[in-house]
Amino acid sequence: MRLSTSTCMYFNRPGGLKAPIPESIRLLSEAGYRVLDMNFHDCAVFETPFTGERWEYWLEEVLAMKERCGVVFSQGHSHFYNYCDETLAKRPYLEELIRRGIVAAGRLGIDWLVIHAATDFDSARPFESSRRKALEYFKPLLELAAAHHVGIAIENLWDLNIAPRHRYTATAEELADLIDRLPYDNVGACWDVEHASIMEQNQTACLKLLGKRVKATHISDHNGKENDHLLPFMGVMDWQEVMQALRGIGYAGDFTFETHRFTQEIPDALIPAALRYSRQVGEYVLTL
Repeated sequence: MRLSTSTCMYFNRPGGLKAPIPESIRLLSEAGYRVLDMNFHDCAVFETPFTGERWEYWLEEVLAMKERCGVVFSQGHSHFYNYCDETLAKRPYLEELIRRGIVAAGRLGIDWLVIHAATDFDSARPFESSRRKALEYFKPLLELAAAHHVGIAIENLWDLNIAPRHRYTATAEELADLIDRLPYDNVGACWDVEHASIMEQNQTACLKLLGKRVKATHISDHNGKENDHLLPFMGVMDWQEVMQALRGIGYAGDFTFETHRFTQEIPDALIPAALRYSRQVGEYVLTL
């Protein structure tokens, strides 16, 4: 496993500001990261060049910074929305943002683009309806991704924040079932260890069930469901168990931090040291 981090590690800034993605790439590379994850979802839900008409010029800036810093992108996080909601007025715009992410992933050389499945909350049979709509939705998406040499990794979710309602693919069983019903070579799973921990799931059993389907990871710690996306050892996760479980299935992908909250209140002057520390933490976890 290689250590990797999402651009979200340096994106949220004090006062609600958002860092430019090229700056994030530069600072992460200066901290010693050589493998990165591009968080297109961050770029889609805030006012960034990715959502504008000149988004392709922005992509050229990102590519230039990538080459300048000597980093590679192995993962990305697509935008997502509740495609089960057929009344959603902004659906064409949201689909365009997802299309842009796939095109950009191909340009960046991303192997696996992570995305969320949606839930049909209004159905009397939410599991059956959610699965049917997921199959309908993902098939053309996977074909588009294949044309750009990109794989789609569907992520395990969590739903304690919407209890008693259940979110589709919050269990490894549902995730494996969905992946197996999609007849494509470029589909797999992204295992978010924090989501599984919040749901009090057995990481070892879940990863054993998913096995070779796991193509990507989201790595972060948490203190309950309100204080999440932290660095390892800042929360309650058992990192020895996580590493043994990943090695137990022969996971060959990257160990990718998704730590949105880590630097959001850290002053600019302390950012280089903080990012170097995060890399040291990741390298230590990989020795467990």
